[in-house]
Amino acid sequence: MLTGRKLAVTLAFTALVALAFGVSCKGFFTNPTITAITVGPTGVNLAPAGTLQMVASGTPSDGSPAQNVTNKCFWSSSNESAATVGQSTGLVTAAQTIANPPQTVTITASYQALTPATASLSVCPVVLTLVITASQTSFPAGTTPVITFTAVATFSGTNGNQNVVDEVTWNISNTNVISSISGGVATIPSGTTSGLSTQVSATLCNFTSQPVTITAQ
Repeated sequence: MLTGRKLAVTLAFTALVALAFGVSCKGFFTNPTITAITVGPTGVNLAPAGTLQMVASGTPSDGSPAQNVTNKCFWSSSNESAATVGQSTGLVTAAQTIANPPQTVTITASYQALTPATASLSVCPVVLTLVITASQTSFPAGTTPVITFTAVATFSGTNGNQNVVDEVTWNISNTNVISSISGGVATIPSGTTSGLSTQVSATLCNFTSQPVTITAQ
């Protein structure tokens, strides 16, 4: 049976061992650091006065699952006239009135000294109409004429037509007839075969126009 003195010595030794073990554990098992961040969602179309919660995910150095670091980042907007973002929350709020829609906004999240991460979005009212036209709908096969397209839209809450040729995404069903469209100007491959045709439409804020058919004759 342990005497009082021996018991005290034993307890003291046990405490020292536990303390040493705790220090040792802390030395070997350090908290992982965040090595990179990503931000999402991206490519979203946001209506005026709408909100969108951005999320920042951090990649830990030990390979463990990503961590939500949204509230640890500093957030900023590239176009505050179209949409602002809470500096510590990542909550995006679109302006109630949008001039010359759609407006593109880049949201940036900064975390410590890491490379900032970005996500883009568009702020756009509801598209009521989107009409495209082509300067010509046919051309001689084997030639490369200049075909230009127009794109005109009307939006909910705004008056009049707006030229959106630089804002739309062009959809081309057959790239052997028209390979691409930039600024409304079509690129036509050389050596186009007679009888080939393509349908061209435009998309803006999830609204797609009626197509125009272009034929190589």
